[in-house]
Amino acid sequence: MRRRTLIGQGFATCVAVMGGPLAVAARPDQPIDALVIGAGLAGLACAQRLMAAGQRVLVLEARQRLGGRIWTEHRQGCALDLGASWLHGIANNPIHRLVTQDLRLPVIPTYEQSRITIAADGQRWSAERSERADAWLDAFVRRAEDSGSADQPLSRLLPQPLSSDQRFTLITDVEHEVGAPLSAIAANAPLGDGEELLGGDALVPQGLDRIVQHLARGAEIRLGHVVRAIENNPQSVRVTTTAGAVFEASRLCCTVPLGVLKRNRIRFDPPLPKTKARAVKHLGVGVLDKIVLLFPERFWDPTTWLRNDGPEVGLWPEWVDLTGVIGRPALMGFIAATQAEQLERLPDQAILSSALNQLKRCYPKRSIPTPSEVLLTRWNEDPFACGSYSFAAVGSTPGMRAALAQRWGAMVFAGEAVSTTNPATLQGAYLSGIQAAQTLLA
Repeated sequence: MRRRTLIGQGFATCVAVMGGPLAVAARPDQPIDALVIGAGLAGLACAQRLMAAGQRVLVLEARQRLGGRIWTEHRQGCALDLGASWLHGIANNPIHRLVTQDLRLPVIPTYEQSRITIAADGQRWSAERSERADAWLDAFVRRAEDSGSADQPLSRLLPQPLSSDQRFTLITDVEHEVGAPLSAIAANAPLGDGEELLGGDALVPQGLDRIVQHLARGAEIRLGHVVRAIENNPQSVRVTTTAGAVFEASRLCCTVPLGVLKRNRIRFDPPLPKTKARAVKHLGVGVLDKIVLLFPERFWDPTTWLRNDGPEVGLWPEWVDLTGVIGRPALMGFIAATQAEQLERLPDQAILSSALNQLKRCYPKRSIPTPSEVLLTRWNEDPFACGSYSFAAVGSTPGMRAALAQRWGAMVFAGEAVSTTNPATLQGAYLSGIQAAQTLLA
C-alpha cells in the first residue's frame, strides 16, 4: 500500500525555535515580507526557502502544536505517529534523504510485509487464498486504470456478483489506500493519482515530528492563530484571524488542507477564481483514522499486518504490529472512509470497545489485557484538517491540482493536494512548499 496521516485554539503563542537554524531569522523590527498559513510540512518548507532568500517570514498556525497532519505523541518512551506514519516511495524521496542523511535517524523499511488474515469463520486465509485475491485485485486495478474514466465511479466497474474475498481486498487495498468509498473514487485512479511510488516504504521509530522540528528551526511561528479571512491584492495581502488580529505582507502562502477549503473555513476577498473554486469542489478528501493500543504483553501472532476479515465489513480490518518499531507490544488499527466518519461521532470508550471487540473476534481463545495506553484520531471532525488527505474523486483531474497551485495575485497555495506528482504524501507537501516559495520570489 502506498500511504498509511490534541486540537486546541487557546490564546496565541509565539514560537521562535532556535538552535542551528536552516536559514537566518530576520530581525524582529524588520517588516514582514511574507506570511505563511499553516506550520505543517508544506508551510515550514516554504518558510525556510523564503527565509534563505532574506525574507522576514511569519508563520500563522491554528493549532497549539506544529506539524499539521504530522502528529507524533510521545508516550511511555515511544514515538507514536497518529497522522502520517510512513515514508512512501523511498527510492526518490527527499524526505527519506532528509531523515537518513541530514537528521541521521534510523528507519525501518517495510518492503517485505508478512500478514495474517482471519476470516469471518475464525479460520485463517491460506497462502493460496491470499494470492488469488491479490491477483484479482491487480488485474482489476490495471483494467480500471486502462479503461476507467475520471467521470465514472470505480464502483461501476466492479464485477457482479462480487465475492466476499474480493470485497475485503477492495476495502483494505483500495478504500484504505484512498480513504474513500469506491463510489467516490474516479475509476481511472483506483489507487490514487500522481506518479508511481518506487522503492517501498519505511517507518521512522523516533517519530516524524523530528522532521517538523528540523524544518521549524529559526522560523517565527505564532500558534493558536486561526485565520478567518484573506484579502488578496495584486501587491499585498491582509490576513484577519478569528481573534481579530490583522497581519499584512507583500506575499502569502496558504497551506491549509483541502478539507478546510472545501468547508469554507476561510473567506477570500476577492472570491477564489473559477478554476481554483472548481478544483476545491471536485478534488476529494479521504478519511483514514487510527487507534494505537499499547499492551503489557503481546497476545497476537508475530506479523507485520493483522487483517480482520470479520462479519462487520470494514470495521477495523487492518492492524499493524508496532512492537519491532517502538520496542514494546503495540498495535495500530485502521478504519477508513464511511466507517471512519461514522465511528468518529462516538465517544472514545465506544470506539475503543469496537476495536477491542474486533481483536477478540480474531483471538477468541486468548486473554486480551487492558491496554496501558490508548490514542485515537478523528481527522474528519478535526476543524484544522477536515479529512486525512486528498484523492482523485469522480469528476476531478490532475489539472485541477495544478490550477490550485498557480499563483493568484500576491498569494499561492501549497500542500499535498496541489501536488500533481505525489499527492497525499509527505514529499508532495514538502516539495509543494518549496515550489510555492520559488513562485512567490519570482
